[in-house]
Amino acid sequence: MPFIAFLGCDGSGKSAVIQRVSEHLKSEGHAVTLGHWCPKMKSDAASQSAAATDNPHGQKARGIVTSLLKLGWLLMKWRLAWAQRLGAASRNGYVIFDRYHGDLLVDPIRYRYGGSLGLAWVIHKLMPQPDHVIFLDAEPDVLLSRKQEVSREALEKGRMAYRQAGERLRGFVEVDAGVELERVVSKVLKIIQ
Repeated sequence: MPFIAFLGCDGSGKSAVIQRVSEHLKSEGHAVTLGHWCPKMKSDAASQSAAATDNPHGQKARGIVTSLLKLGWLLMKWRLAWAQRLGAASRNGYVIFDRYHGDLLVDPIRYRYGGSLGLAWVIHKLMPQPDHVIFLDAEPDVLLSRKQEVSREALEKGRMAYRQAGERLRGFVEVDAGVELERVVSKVLKIIQ
């Protein structure tokens, strides 16, 4: 069974699609393990700060050294979580992430990354890779009607950056998220099953 990552700009419907896809897979008797961005360790805080979530592009980027340390931390967490539980979970069911380490390559500002993107690509390749990367996309007017956390300009840049990164991301598939939720879910299920 696969490791699936969902990417998309704010307002693309990732949470709703993941919820419906997970419910469908569970109803068919599949085990589903869910995650967001980075595997959680027992020592992790329960949640991120509200400011980072509410205004993902409003935080100042970290310096180069701190960014490189954070990148190493991310690599360690992914490798450790994969060895301890996620690898087995992907062999016995579905592992589904709402964003994953590949998102940093597209939107470093969201993660306050101030280091080299070339190095980030190298480290990305050392982490577990999804079998399917589902990019949920819609026109900016649709995205803005759902969420207003990011400007139209940032959405346009983000959409272009996702498509460019998609040329290098294994298993990248673009899905139109501007249609009814059930159609999006149906398309995703056809891709992953």
